[in-house]
Amino acid sequence: MQKAKDMYQKKIRFPEDVCKAIQANGDLECRKFNTEIIYQLRKVYGLIESKSPSCANN
Repeated sequence: MQKAKDMYQKKIRFPEDVCKAIQANGDLECRKFNTEIIYQLRKVYGLIESKSPSCANN
């Protein structure tokens, strides 16, 4: 229980201008962020093959 309380107290607090930008662009940026997170997790766990630089232009 104490660990949960400590984690809650350490939550990130964003500046006001960042909060307004998040609210204004929330839906589009949220989808991009989620897509990037899923991609990175798949890459880390070896669920997708990483392309070598020589194959990228083919």
